[in-house]
Amino acid sequence: MLRRALTLALSLAALSCGNAFEPQSSIQSLRILGVRNESPYTPPGETASLQILYYDGSKRAFDAQGNRRRTPQVLWLGGCFSPPGDLYFGCFPILAQLFSSLSAPGAPGAPPAPGAPNPLEFIGTGDTFKMKIPADIISRRPPEEIAALQAEGNVPYGLSYVFYAVCGGTIQPVPQDQATNGLPIGCFDPDTNERLGDDDFVIGYSPIYSYDTIRNKNPVVTGLEFEGAPSMNQPCAAGCGDKTRCGSQGFCIPVVPHCTERKAADCPTFRIKPTLRREDNIEKDEASPPIDGRTPDEVIWASFYASDGTLINDTVLINDANKGWVFDDSKGTEWSAPNAPAGESRVWVVVRDNRGGTAWTWQDLFVDLALTQQRLDGGRGRVEAARGEGAQLRRGPGAERLGDVLQHAAHGVHVVRESRRRPRQPLR
Repeated sequence: MLRRALTLALSLAALSCGNAFEPQSSIQSLRILGVRNESPYTPPGETASLQILYYDGSKRAFDAQGNRRRTPQVLWLGGCFSPPGDLYFGCFPILAQLFSSLSAPGAPGAPPAPGAPNPLEFIGTGDTFKMKIPADIISRRPPEEIAALQAEGNVPYGLSYVFYAVCGGTIQPVPQDQATNGLPIGCFDPDTNERLGDDDFVIGYSPIYSYDTIRNKNPVVTGLEFEGAPSMNQPCAAGCGDKTRCGSQGFCIPVVPHCTERKAADCPTFRIKPTLRREDNIEKDEASPPIDGRTPDEVIWASFYASDGTLINDTVLINDANKGWVFDDSKGTEWSAPNAPAGESRVWVVVRDNRGGTAWTWQDLFVDLALTQQRLDGGRGRVEAARGEGAQLRRGPGAERLGDVLQHAAHGVHVVRESRRRPRQPLR
């Protein structure tokens, strides 16, 4: 069934996306937060190693008691190299031909013809995926295209695409006349066989650029600060202090009260900030044409997401192409707790650059009813965070939903989305 679904899906000439994104920072559905490639500019002939970060915040993910009741399915599709015009939708005819042998009548699983790629090498499941980049990914470009790139001051490159789908159920093929947004695969509840919608099924892609000599490294995040103090770095085995408790990841996490104010603007806020060092992250964008005679810096920014509560800033700029490093102690976000106890909650920090680099970490918190009557100084929620060495990186080019463009310059204040969820099991 899966093989048939792959062939059907990849025979399309175009693909569009569903409803617009919910507010970036508030996760009320199944969401892809990032995809990280160990080598963002994977050289020709080498292997791209990707990892996906997602969170299932859909109401269907929890039972009536707030316990998590499902594990999403992740599907990867690779094998699209040098599509026409460098456009992702140019991949579908290429991949349809590549995967057509998977459903060839009378020959299931037949080996590929001599010299032909094995389609099974470009299919994967789970949180990670590897794909080898062809050695001729750059030289296969027509000479006139390479000459045009050089004439514009650009460095010749190769381009590959990897597609991924995350489903809060099981992926199954559907008839073409029942396709959503033109894609004849669907996501179905495994118990009821009900077809699931956009809140439970997400499709995206990552472009992988290859250069002969230019490389890019992922951003380096050395830790987190919660209310100005290092956080997510005190192992539970060493003992957790006042207003902290042991979290599901084995580290002491802050315990905070839920908001009891009538107005969202009056809710106490807590500052969360990633720690990055300039010397670990500054790189020149050598693939871009010079600006005023100088090679521009790469652009770096951080995006914030929350499983519960509200974030004041969902995006902050870290490094500007012209101005350079603009990240300081004032940068970060402020988070306010939901209006009901939520148990263990999480705020993710995903740091990206404009060349496909990605890193991530997160801050866990426990929203506890027992603290709601405590008056905290200055009208701000303040929790004594654990102290010690830098926080570990967990799992962090940026995830792009089909038809969407990642906008790194976004700075916004989102309306509070009040939580009415029951306390739930720890995040995994």
